[in-house]
Amino acid sequence: MKIIVLGNYGPYPPAGGSCSGYLLEQDDCYILLDCGNGVLSNLQHFIEIKDLSAIIISHLHSDHISDLFILRYAWQMEMAKDPAIKPLAIFAPGVPKAEFMRIPYKDVFMLEALDKQKEVQIGPFSFSFLQTIHPVPCYAVSIVVGGQKKLVYSADTEYFSGLKDFSAGASLLLCEANYLEEDLQQGKTNHMSAFQAGSLALEAGVKDLLLTHLPAYRNGTLYLEEARKIFPGVSLAEEGRVYMCGSSSENEASLKNWVQLDVETDPIILSLLEGRLKSEGIPVLISGEALGGIYGLTTGPLAERKILVPSRCLEEAKEILLDIESQEPEDLL
Repeated sequence: MKIIVLGNYGPYPPAGGSCSGYLLEQDDCYILLDCGNGVLSNLQHFIEIKDLSAIIISHLHSDHISDLFILRYAWQMEMAKDPAIKPLAIFAPGVPKAEFMRIPYKDVFMLEALDKQKEVQIGPFSFSFLQTIHPVPCYAVSIVVGGQKKLVYSADTEYFSGLKDFSAGASLLLCEANYLEEDLQQGKTNHMSAFQAGSLALEAGVKDLLLTHLPAYRNGTLYLEEARKIFPGVSLAEEGRVYMCGSSSENEASLKNWVQLDVETDPIILSLLEGRLKSEGIPVLISGEALGGIYGLTTGPLAERKILVPSRCLEEAKEILLDIESQEPEDLL
């Protein structure tokens, strides 16, 4: 299963960033988890809007739903262009009711209320839910594919014991870490610290941990360092990065539409290339030294990585690489 981070900040993004949004892909089925501000724009770097199969919303706070109110115009246009396109399925908590009732628009969405008893099957994905501790009803999401728990998304929550069993055995825990321990000591509530996220990953026996819902006003390395005190297999969710969770055979299958760039094993060139590609809106998948089954989380030197791009972007990526390689070494520093 492939997970693409479209937005990773909360409750607001820095310049050029986006709030919560994660695109799941398996067998040409695309599910969007949350749809915060900036997510719709980033989504179109990877798929066409009409390719979406459904959207699951964890809760009705603006940093998780605001782009729904723009997406409805886009989906309306897609339905007008192609009568075969049906209203887009959206699953979201029914409370607060006033927020829930803002979502429908001219019959372009097929809206269904979530609760903790509901299970949802969409294509190869099986979703189940756990209500978390947050000011409004919010649901953590467990995603099973082929009988295996591939991903658990904590959504927004304080730490509580029920998360352990809900997350147990997942290939990947995508966990919010809006706070550091010092914030909790000051009495802040409604979210988890990076240390708590690491503790949960350890207790639940997950393979890998990805921290998300990060604040825009702090350096992310502070969160990474705090979580690593207790769980070494952790990285920060990075906007625009593609991750694979599951077996190596699944990874290979999911990589069928990606091609590798031939790059010198020079750490400066590799780093610059990755940055340039992302700045030009070209999706980047980093493989090589990965944590568990996740591609994109580097533990070894840059020279051991491989840079892959979608096959449709190959020629543009080659031009960027040639431009970087044509520069004098001192100009790269």
